[in-house]
Amino acid sequence: MAIATLSSTILEQRKAETLNAQALRKTVPVREITVINDTTIEFGGKRLEITKQAFKNLMSIIGMSQTFAKKFETLFDATAKANFINQIKNAMAAQMNEITMVVSPLQRKVVGFSKQATDLISHDRFLNLTDQLIDQHGLEVTNWGVAPDGSVTINAFNPKAQFGISGLKDEVFNSGLTMSNGPLTGIEVSPYVNRLWCTNGLTTSFAKDSYQLQNLTPESMENFFQHMAELRRNGFVPTDFSDTVNRATITPASLWELERGHNMIKKHVGERADSWIPLNENRSAYSQLGLNPLEFNAEQKKRARSNQSIWSLVNSITHVGSHAADELAFDMTDADNTNLMVNAGNILGSNWNLANEMPSPFAAKLSAADQVGSLLN
Repeated sequence: MAIATLSSTILEQRKAETLNAQALRKTVPVREITVINDTTIEFGGKRLEITKQAFKNLMSIIGMSQTFAKKFETLFDATAKANFINQIKNAMAAQMNEITMVVSPLQRKVVGFSKQATDLISHDRFLNLTDQLIDQHGLEVTNWGVAPDGSVTINAFNPKAQFGISGLKDEVFNSGLTMSNGPLTGIEVSPYVNRLWCTNGLTTSFAKDSYQLQNLTPESMENFFQHMAELRRNGFVPTDFSDTVNRATITPASLWELERGHNMIKKHVGERADSWIPLNENRSAYSQLGLNPLEFNAEQKKRARSNQSIWSLVNSITHVGSHAADELAFDMTDADNTNLMVNAGNILGSNWNLANEMPSPFAAKLSAADQVGSLLN
C-alpha cells in the first residue's frame, strides 16, 4: 500500500500555519504573577488563562507537587490553596527574581513557564532546518501537525529506505524522521517508521536515537548534524527496533496499558474505540471470573493480563492516528494524528508492565491432584 504524502500546496499551507503559531515569551518578575486557581493567573492587572501544562510547570518551579496541592485543597479550599501557592512563590522570589511566561497566539493562553530566559528557537529557523534535512536525506512529508500550544510536529520518510524485522516475515517498514519544535522543549528529532502493509506511522523516541536542540550555537549545531549523520548511517532505523518489535509481539499488554491506549483514541473516535482496542471485552472476561476490574487499583491493573499484545496495542493506536481522520470522517486534526503516533511510540519504547513475567510450565488453574500438602493426613 502506497504511503500518502502531502502536496506542495498543502506544505505551503502548513508552513504558513506554523509561522502563525509562533509562541511568545515574556520574562516578568515572579512577584507580579498571582495565582487565582489552577486555570487562571493575574498579571499586570489582567487575568490570563493558563493550561494544565503551564500550571504543572509553575508548581515544579516553586517546588510543589500537584499531588500535594490537590490534597491541600481537599483539606481546606481552592482559595486557601491559591494563597498558599502565592506565599511559596513569593518566598522564592529572593532566589529567583524572574520567570518566563510562554503564550500561545492560537489558544490565547499561557501554555508554559520556564526558569530560563533564553530565546525561543523560532519556527522560522525550525522550518529552515527541516527543509535542509528533507533535502539532504531524500525525505517526503506524510504528516504535519500544529498543536494549540504552538508546537509543531512533522513526519517524513525516505521511500527508498525499507527494512524488515528478523523473524517476522510480514513486517516491512519505511524509515525516516519526526521533527518537532515546541515552546518549552526546543527542536527534537526522532526516528519515524511507517509499517508498509497498512501504512501506519510510528514515532519512536528511544533515548539513543532522539536528539534535542535547545539553542543554535555552533557547538550545538555541530553535535546535532553529527547525530543526524549517525542516524543516516543506520538508515534511520531505531536502535534495537527489530528486537523491540519481536518482544512486543509476544508480551501481553496489561489491563492498565490497554486502558491507557483506549483513552488515547476514545477522545477522537468515541465509543468505537473498542473496534481497535477491545477494553470492554477484556473487562468482561475478568467479570466472568467474579472480579470487578473497575475496582482494580493501578497496581492490580498493571499485573492483570489482557488478550492483546503490546505490538497489537501500538498498531491500534497508530492505525487511528494514520487513517481514522481520512477513512472514517472523525474530527481529528493533523496535530491529533501526529500526537497519537508519538504516544504509540512511547508505549513501544517504555518498560512494559508484564515484560518480566516468567513463562510457567503449569496451567493457570492449579490441579487439586498436585497439591501434596493438602493430601497429607
